[in-house]
Amino acid sequence: MKMMFSMQHNSMMQHPYQCLLYCSQSDHNEAGVLVAASGPYIHTFSAQHGTHLSTWPSKQDFKPSTQKAKGTEAGSEWIEDHSSSHEDSHRPQKRRKLSLPLDDSGSSAEIVVDGGNANGQNSNLKQASNPPVTKLAGNSTGQYVVAVTGEDKCLRVFELSENGCLKPLSERVMPKRPSAVALTPDDSTILCADKFGDVYSLPLLGKTNDSAVGNDDDAKKSTRNGEASWHPQQNSFVPAATSLTVHTKGNLEALRQQQKITNPKAEKKSLNFEHQLLLGHVSLLTDVVCVSIDRFMKKPRNYILSSDRDEHIRVSRGIPQGHVIEGYCLGHTEFISKLCVSPAYPHLLVSGGGDDYLLLWDWLKGEIRQKIDLRGPIKYLKEDYRANAASENFHGEEEAVAVEESAEVNIAVSNIRTRQLREAETTKNDFIVTCEGIPAIFMFRMDVDASMGFIGTVPLEGNVIDFAILREQGTVVYSMDTFHEPFSTTAVASDLEKQTRPSIGVTSFGSMFAPPEKNVGPHGKLIASMEQRVKDQPFVMQEAPGKGRSMRELLYGLESLRKRGGEDNHGGDD
Repeated sequence: MKMMFSMQHNSMMQHPYQCLLYCSQSDHNEAGVLVAASGPYIHTFSAQHGTHLSTWPSKQDFKPSTQKAKGTEAGSEWIEDHSSSHEDSHRPQKRRKLSLPLDDSGSSAEIVVDGGNANGQNSNLKQASNPPVTKLAGNSTGQYVVAVTGEDKCLRVFELSENGCLKPLSERVMPKRPSAVALTPDDSTILCADKFGDVYSLPLLGKTNDSAVGNDDDAKKSTRNGEASWHPQQNSFVPAATSLTVHTKGNLEALRQQQKITNPKAEKKSLNFEHQLLLGHVSLLTDVVCVSIDRFMKKPRNYILSSDRDEHIRVSRGIPQGHVIEGYCLGHTEFISKLCVSPAYPHLLVSGGGDDYLLLWDWLKGEIRQKIDLRGPIKYLKEDYRANAASENFHGEEEAVAVEESAEVNIAVSNIRTRQLREAETTKNDFIVTCEGIPAIFMFRMDVDASMGFIGTVPLEGNVIDFAILREQGTVVYSMDTFHEPFSTTAVASDLEKQTRPSIGVTSFGSMFAPPEKNVGPHGKLIASMEQRVKDQPFVMQEAPGKGRSMRELLYGLESLRKRGGEDNHGGDD
């Protein structure tokens, strides 16, 4: 296996593109805009000319909470937090020795943080003001982009202008960390699923308000007949126990201490934007899609398909009847991570997750139509990779041994996307599938008889992180992991591989998928522009307890969904 590109990188760490989204701007002359998230930055590129269009946030807007001090020592950095107030400037500053993520050299960094706040409590180490983007979604016309940052649980909506610039419209902080986002077929509503199993609906162009609004019972009582608005009051802390229920000397003393507490009881803060709780699972939600279908040749009806960690695919009615369950699609034995509905046959659904196969459903009936093997193509890919590594000495014997040792790695489907093909009077769908920690793209085709077949595999140099289908150009743009070895989500690549391995690639497809293209032509210009943008942007270190842990969790989070004996099924976190 030969290298597709060879680009010189500096010795500094560079953040790969963890999210890609293609926005087809049908109302504009441009062929479309490719939106790419690298760490906390969102870049836009012209899909037609390959030029860089904009970056959000700009250098003026992006203000990390920590900045480097002048003093450095070999293998470490001194970083000082200047965010403490003037009143606290006399307090001594603490210095912590923290491991630098993504650095396999064993070096560490001293972080200087404020010694305490006004209450004498230690303040938490601050992270960058803009955490990494974890999800991207767009509407059908390519006019709006929805971005999710997981660390702050924020859902941002941007307007994508004609020149490809991102204009922020709203920022809405969800109660729990979003795990999936989708738009309704009419592009008016965002469906946001979180790790606690809830799905909320939010207007696409909604904004935050000064006072809390929503459909929660305790959110707000609207003004009626000119009466004053009701606002929740802070209640004083009242112990649950009384002198009638406590008798021992020690418990009575504890009760007296509790009765002296005068701190107000914190009220649950309501969301200050329009929202509605549609449905809920009892497990972590992994994906959600909304489908509009003409059932029984009547008025189109919307459905919400949602998957979770407990191998369930739930079919619910659309807004506002999301609480009505139409049925379930049960057949997976491991977690489900991705759902994809065929545009040509909207009653058919392709799902994948932690199993060795994909499932093709007639989701209206809850029936499995086909089971498509994934273990076979991955097995052959690894065998070819080992053979090429041995014959061409691609990365030496050590990598060949590493690939062989990881031959039994668990399969976790990271993405499924489809492209509709029209040939003569027939309609077909191509499905592109990627798996976590696998350096390849797998191609499947759904024929006119609504059956899926395996087309082929495009081997790549690095593990695929995400990809986008450029429909007008008939190409697939994919991002690769430059930090880890192929077929592994834990083994860190050498410094030479990090510097020479490309992070972006393009492959074309027509009747059959072609090998990855070289760095020539308009697609080569797009690749070079994206590589240069990552090279030029500053690397924002994500704090983490373990060395390299934050990057690994950002790029590879699916394997943690796999259940083990005695593990809690809820699996959610804030």
